[in-house]
Parts: sequence; C-alpha cells; structure tokens
Amino acid sequence: MAKTKKTSVEPSEEKVTLEEAAIVAEEMPVTAADEVAEQPAAAEETAASFGDKVKAFGGKIKEFFVGVGVKTKDFFGNLFKKDKKTKEEKLGEMAVVAAASDGQIETVVATSLLESKLSAKEKFGRFCRSQSGWLFVLPAVILMAVFTFWPILSAFINAFKQNYSTLTGKYDGWGFENFIRVLKGDTGTGGATFIQCLVNTMVFTFISVPLSTLLALLISVALNSIKPLQKAYQTIYFLPYLTNSLAMGAVFATFFAVIGTTKNTENVGIVNQVLQGLGLLPNETFINWLGTSSPKWVISANLTIPWAKYIVVIIYEVWSGLPFKILILFSALQSVNKQYYDAAKIDGASKNTVLWKITTPMISPMISYLLVTGIMGGMKQYSAIVGLFGEQMGIDYDMGTMVGYIYRYIEDGHMGYAFAGSLILFAIIMIITAINRRISSKKVSY
Repeated sequence: MAKTKKTSVEPSEEKVTLEEAAIVAEEMPVTAADEVAEQPAAAEETAASFGDKVKAFGGKIKEFFVGVGVKTKDFFGNLFKKDKKTKEEKLGEMAVVAAASDGQIETVVATSLLESKLSAKEKFGRFCRSQSGWLFVLPAVILMAVFTFWPILSAFINAFKQNYSTLTGKYDGWGFENFIRVLKGDTGTGGATFIQCLVNTMVFTFISVPLSTLLALLISVALNSIKPLQKAYQTIYFLPYLTNSLAMGAVFATFFAVIGTTKNTENVGIVNQVLQGLGLLPNETFINWLGTSSPKWVISANLTIPWAKYIVVIIYEVWSGLPFKILILFSALQSVNKQYYDAAKIDGASKNTVLWKITTPMISPMISYLLVTGIMGGMKQYSAIVGLFGEQMGIDYDMGTMVGYIYRYIEDGHMGYAFAGSLILFAIIMIITAINRRISSKKVSY
C-alpha cells in the first residue's frame, strides 16, 4: 500500500501569498458595480463645471454692456460739453493751488475770487440753488403780497386822500378829513354812525367771547368725565361749527321772530312762548326781539342800545362759538397730567378747587389762545348779523358792525370813508390784542 506524501507550507510562505493576492486584486479592472457607483459623482462634476462656464459668460456680457454704457455717456457728454472742466472747477483748482503754495489764503478770499470770475447767468444759478427754500414758499408769498399786503398798503395811502374817487383816481388833497368825518358821524350818507357800529361790535365781542369760553370750559370738563357716549356728545356739540353762519343765523332768527303786527299777532315766537310758559312774561305780552318796535335805550342822537336785539346776537354768538372752543379745550384736557388730580384727591380737594386751581391753570395757554382769536373774530363779525337781521343789518343799520360799516361805504362808492374805517378798526384790534397779551403774560402758566 502506497503512502501519500504530506506537503507542508511554512508560515512565512503563507504571508507572502496573501500580500501578492491583495496586489493582484488592486491591479484588476473595475467591476460593473463599481462603475455604476462612480457615475453620479462624475455627473455632478460635469454640471458644476458647466454652471461656472455659464456664470463666467454672463459676467463677460455684463462687463461688455457696462463698458458700452460708459463709453456712450462719455461720448455724448463730450459732444455737448466743450470742456469737461467747468469754470467753477478750474477756478477751484486755482484757489486750491494758491492756498497750498501760500498757506495763508482764507476760504472767504477764494470764494470771493470764484464769484468774481463767474458770469451773470452762473451767479444767478448759484443764488437760486442757495435760496431754494424761498422757491417753495414763493407762491404763498405772492398770493399774500397781492391779496393781503398790497390792500393794507393801499388802504393806508388812500385813507388820507380827501374826496378820493376809485373810478377816476382823482382827489382834492391829503389830510385827516376822512378820519374826522368817520369819528364824528358826519359822512352825509345817513344810516348808523361809526360810534354806533363800534359800540355794537364791542358789546357783542366782550360779552359773547368770555361767556362762550367759560361755557366751553365747563362742557369740556363734563365731557372729559363722562365715558359712555362721549364721542356722540362731541359730535352733537361740533355740528354747528360745520354749518354756514348765514344759514344758522336765518334759522336762529325764527326762534325769536314775531309773526303779525302788534295789534294782530299770529305767532309770538318760540322764545316768547317759553318765557310765558315759565311765568317770566304775562300771557298777553311779548317782546319784539327783531322787529321795528324792538325795545331799546336811547343814549344820544347818534347812539342807541337795542338791548333785545343785543340779547339775540349774544345768544347766537355764544351758541355758534361753542363747538370750536369745546374741541380745543377738550383736547387740552387730555394732556393734563393725571398725577395732579391724584394728589388733589389725596388732599381732599373739592371738585370746584380742582377745576379752578389745577385744571384751569394747566390749560391756560389754550384759554388765552381762544380769547385772543375770539376777540379778533368778534371784532370782524359780519355774516351772522346779516343772517339774523338781513342785508340792512336791522333798521337802517342800527345793528351794524365795524365790518358792515366798511362794506356799506364800499358799496356806496365812498372809498375814503371805508379806508379810514378799516384803519381805525385795525388800530383797535391791535390795541386790544396787545392788552390781552400783556395780561396773558402774567396770568398764563406755560
């Protein structure tokens, strides 16, 4: 029986064989699975390189068009501009060089040198650019110059022309005759005198303005403390301010109007009926508030006090002036610091003390503003009187105001008297305003 030989492999030889097998495996070609795994990576590299090429191409196109635009701008700039450097730039460079060389030339000298070398057109352009703010207000300045400043200047000049005619422009000389005739009531045209119109205006103004301001203050304080329906009350009180004064005057006059004659009266008016119902007037009597037989006090031949008509006007003025004053004072009350009220509450102050010692001083600037503007507006009252008493402002202008007096002479063609009356009214308003400001400076807390 034959014996097989056993072949033995040494450990060193086995290690060499494994290393050779690894080398052979690395040198072998890539299999199909490995090729499929490497394809996405190759595709990503190709897409990235294509995107970079597109971006580079787009950048070149952008640079091309930018270059074309710059060249086109330079071409047309040189075409319409003989020299790229203006005179201002050249002179500026000269001033800089001179300053650098000397070191003692001041900026003012350089600026004056530049301006002295500029043409008239260039100087005008520089002036307009430096005064550009005035160009924005120029339309308003022109309108005020035409419709405000020039009429004032014209009235001031023509008021001293005696027997001045606006149609022919002729006059008999200069003097104070127009002022003397106006103040004496010797204009020879009839109707209410200047003194009568001045007294009417003063009474209307100095009674209605403080009274309406006081009522507006009380109503504003009440509205400020009423939270429910506060907006509704504000709207109701503000409605008269949105209505035309002529229309309000005509409607308001119907409350006092008496329909019929003294012997045969059909309707004594709503106000008379209310007074009779309250027992203030006997049932068979009434007050003719607006008619020819209205009660009045005769002071002199040139001055009467129709007190019944005064009451109608004052009530109307107070009622029509309330809305705006309520709006202003109510807004002012919102800005009062509530800590003052808290401190007064801790100290146990009464509501009356809080109103007159805290609220009123805190909103005193607004109260002063309303008094000043109210007096100025009252001195120029006209439309409300026409609405109440008609175009003749009562019986032969017995309820005329200062503005109505001026308008009357303008319509009649006596411009000298109208100019004189307007200057007197202007002086009176300025004096009253100055007195009011003097008092306000001491009483108003800012």
